[in-house]
Amino acid sequence: MKKHLFPLLLIIITGSLLIAAIFHSGWYTSHDGVYHILRTEEALRMFKLGQFPLRWAGTLDQGFGIPLFNFVYPLPYYSSAMLSIFVGSVWAVKTVIILSYLMGGLGIYTLFCGKNKFVGFALALIYLMTPYQFLNIFVRGALGEIMAMGLIPWVMVMFTSLARKGANLKWYYPIPLSLLFAAHNFLGILFVVFLLGYAIFQSENKRPVFISIALSFGVASFFLLPMILERSLLYSLDRQIFTFNFEQHFVYLKQLFYGKWDYWYSLPGPVDGMSFQLGVAQILLSILGIGAIIFSKKHFWSSLYLIMAYFGSLFLMTSRSFLIWDKISILQTVQFPWRLLFMATILTPLLGYFFINKIKSRQIQTIFLCGLIAFSFWNVRNYRRPMKQLTASEYTDLYLLNLGKTTSTFRTEILPKWSVINERFKSEELLVNAGNMTIDALATDPLKIEITINNKPDPNTGRITILRNYYPGWVAIMDGKKKLELTPTDEGMITMQPEIGVHTYIITMNSTNIEKASNLLSFISLLGLGVLWHKNRHKNK
Repeated sequence: MKKHLFPLLLIIITGSLLIAAIFHSGWYTSHDGVYHILRTEEALRMFKLGQFPLRWAGTLDQGFGIPLFNFVYPLPYYSSAMLSIFVGSVWAVKTVIILSYLMGGLGIYTLFCGKNKFVGFALALIYLMTPYQFLNIFVRGALGEIMAMGLIPWVMVMFTSLARKGANLKWYYPIPLSLLFAAHNFLGILFVVFLLGYAIFQSENKRPVFISIALSFGVASFFLLPMILERSLLYSLDRQIFTFNFEQHFVYLKQLFYGKWDYWYSLPGPVDGMSFQLGVAQILLSILGIGAIIFSKKHFWSSLYLIMAYFGSLFLMTSRSFLIWDKISILQTVQFPWRLLFMATILTPLLGYFFINKIKSRQIQTIFLCGLIAFSFWNVRNYRRPMKQLTASEYTDLYLLNLGKTTSTFRTEILPKWSVINERFKSEELLVNAGNMTIDALATDPLKIEITINNKPDPNTGRITILRNYYPGWVAIMDGKKKLELTPTDEGMITMQPEIGVHTYIITMNSTNIEKASNLLSFISLLGLGVLWHKNRHKNK
């Protein structure tokens, strides 16, 4: 029981900070909170229709459908959708938030508890008390980033275990990074760039490390490859219309030290509606850790990489890095340079550990860490609560206002490129555009349309329009045998030319070739983990 004391304390202390706020009746105001509930419900709806992996959100965009789960991190919705079967969508999203938050703290504890469990406990609390954690939970409602911040420490746990000289690649080492990719695409890709550099400087066991990273990418490729390779199919990417312009969301240096806690939005200039501070205790710990590295003779060059990564992430948040953002277009999809606060948040305990490890006296070490913990709690004394709890009627109004929409700030974010910018409302499933035909039978669900058409000979070529957003995944089969061509209308709907006579047509949302290839790569990578498991098991006998 004694060896589990600090993890239990970590759960009790940090959990008590959030449970009262998050697990309150109703919902709380945040920028994206209601979107996650609607996406959770949509994910469960698509699961029940047999879609796996999740790709198409068939009831969104007023029933016209959008490829939501191809481009928005799916892992939080896999988790919340399964939980919602038992507790409902609201409580499911709340549960994912609190578990992700606690998981991050336990990961930091595991990373640093080897020699001194109290050090691991203290650094975990300092990590969890970083203001950016509460900004994500109570202001932004950024479910994907909350889950990513819970997974990143476990990525580091697996990496440090594997990086040691002579360590063997275990089957479970690639799993946290693959989950991170699916939890948040931007943070996962940005963090793996850091991890690759860290592997070069830190690892004594480079080959297994790179194999592990490759396996992680392979397992998550079911999401990553379509997200990367099919982005040109989106309205926003096709027209280079990003929801937010990166140059309006740089952070001013003073904002990293102090920013008034507020629940509004990121705005151009030094006065924002949200706080981007790193936390005074966290800054102090980082500075002391950097000093300890500079004056240390051991592992200097490898540790220097952490300093470079820390200041590099801070630099990229400021306007002085404009040329980098302007020239590297892939960075612009991140939209908010201040998202790199996640790097400073995870690097703080990594840097701080160097200083704490220099303190030889356990008593002084404990006093110092207790002071930092107390200061961290004081620093976020006003942050650990939502601005407002919604009443049942207020939540219902907000829910109904967003019901059936694209669950994004602007409709064009995840809209197929063939569609029109104006929102439409659907009163029927299909239209007969030309020819002499009758519809004898019609059955539909969000992923399938089944039609029996009696198409009579006519001088005008018969065509029908199916009122769904066109996307390459749609496939039409006539009489269970012949594949027909589907093309987009001028408004981005699906149009088809039925053949003469009475025929049954089934139009279904299938996988594109890229999606099929990515599914296969994920399957092969999972088999690779199975082979590793078998080898690990054989070695342990």
